[in-house]
Amino acid sequence: MDQDGLFVSVLLFLLAAVVLVPLGKRVGIGPILSYLAAGVLLGPGGIAIVSEPTAVLHFAEFGVVLMLFIMGLQLSPGKLWELRSAILGLGSAQVVVSWLAISALAMQFGVALAPAVVIGAALSLSSTAFSVQLMTEQRLLATPVGRDAFGVLLMQDLAVIPMLLLTTYLAPDMADESKQAVPWYWTLLALGGFVIVGRYVLPKVLFLVASSGVREVVTALSLLLVMGSASLMAWLGLSAGMGAFLAGVMLANSSYRHQLETDIEPFKGLLLGLFFMAVGMTMDLSLILTEPLMLLGVLFSMLLIKALVLLVVGKFRKHSWRAAMTLGIVLAEGGEFAFVLLSQAQLSGLMSKSLAQALVLVIGLSMVLTPFLLKLLRAEKRKSEDTSRPADAIKVSSDCEVVIAGFGRMGQITGRILAANGIPFVALDKDAEHVDVVRQFGGEVYFGDAKRLDMLLSAGLDKARVMLIAVDSVEDSLQIVGQVQAHFPQVTIIARARDRNHAYRLMALGVTEIFRETLGSALSASEQVLHMLGMTQLQATERVKIFAEHDKAQVNASVQHRDDLKALIRISNRGRSELASLMQQDHDKGL
Repeated sequence: MDQDGLFVSVLLFLLAAVVLVPLGKRVGIGPILSYLAAGVLLGPGGIAIVSEPTAVLHFAEFGVVLMLFIMGLQLSPGKLWELRSAILGLGSAQVVVSWLAISALAMQFGVALAPAVVIGAALSLSSTAFSVQLMTEQRLLATPVGRDAFGVLLMQDLAVIPMLLLTTYLAPDMADESKQAVPWYWTLLALGGFVIVGRYVLPKVLFLVASSGVREVVTALSLLLVMGSASLMAWLGLSAGMGAFLAGVMLANSSYRHQLETDIEPFKGLLLGLFFMAVGMTMDLSLILTEPLMLLGVLFSMLLIKALVLLVVGKFRKHSWRAAMTLGIVLAEGGEFAFVLLSQAQLSGLMSKSLAQALVLVIGLSMVLTPFLLKLLRAEKRKSEDTSRPADAIKVSSDCEVVIAGFGRMGQITGRILAANGIPFVALDKDAEHVDVVRQFGGEVYFGDAKRLDMLLSAGLDKARVMLIAVDSVEDSLQIVGQVQAHFPQVTIIARARDRNHAYRLMALGVTEIFRETLGSALSASEQVLHMLGMTQLQATERVKIFAEHDKAQVNASVQHRDDLKALIRISNRGRSELASLMQQDHDKGL
């Protein structure tokens, strides 16, 4: 490829990423699928800008090396110990059982032992980036299922290293001893030296370079560490990614860990995006038309095996059937490291190009299908809750003064304060599992949807004085406000707002008592920061009070312009000047 052709190709890669990734996010498609789509568009199956995607794939694999380095940086011994049961128990069982089952199934269809082992390894893995994003969107990451899923993903990430090694040694070229880099005893010696240097020498080198104060040199050292460790492992005949991973683990407890991660992250993101594009270029979409039954058979076999394995091990972790099914679906898709294993197997002659392309396409389709399966399960959950579990019968005290809608963090704190002061209240929450958990800890909460008029009547809102709306959903809170204003106008509404835009919408409905969920804690933290910087407690309190009053006035002034971006920017700029003036006046007073 000449220099002009290379420049045009890089330009098109960047253009495809800039256009397709944000577009994919707007329609609910993750970055990985967007990069794959960009690769399909640019590759031989699309407009054919790149005719040799394997050359791009070779270069872009450095992005995977960088990802393994950052992964190693994040695996401190303390984190591994905290998730030890999920990693060693749940994660190991998932990887081993899925690997064996998929490999055995591949052999039943005539695949030879060595490629069947690689297929089992590749398809047993899930996508860390994809799964974490999906769990975050569905608010599962902080739940017990989410923590177990993260532990499984961590085990899969650790398993990638031996899988890469195994793929290397199963390759036909490894049978020729003349092509092996060094004898095995030199490999062990070099690994031992690598660990010692990483543990005792690298931190001192990092200190010397960082003390120079030249940021570019620190970035250069970060890249040198990754490239040097990867090159050493390649010289030893091992995986380059293993070297980068070990280098990251050696520096996981270093005080320079965050600096290294910050320096490497931009390179990793771009090269990893290029890697997924290169994988997309190798995807043969014509197989969907020529071999649809084969693709669907492999796809659903992989999803079913992994989901069933995780369902069983999830039950051993004492999850409910539905929670175990959620765990299975979240991790059923294929992963990015499967692309690495399959490309390595293809390039080393262990697997045919057509088979590797079919499996890559299966993994891409599994990423498309998984979110829909999870949404279907969660929709079925809501439906079953609505039909099989009726709302709780509520025993309302005759002197009940407060009704709380949403008994999460904010609702529970308010409830505890009311209870401590002997003030009776009724709390409603529409999440049945959450209600059951809160009751285990002695919380007084009833299962029911506060959007329904009959539930509000059952909760005694017609006799109450105050309604606290603390539900998590913005739309739900607005609907509840409408019900209360229409049928209980005498009740004072106090509402939680997730952000300023939510506050604007509540104010437009006439709600005046609004509390943004992070504002109070942010003000308290800011007051402490000012105090620690040398202000007296009185000065810090007064400055924060000025800011709070000014911020409230800004919100009131902005609400009528909430849909006019230019007006909001103008008000914000004017507000900053006014705030600086108010702070200066306070300073001049001697406070």
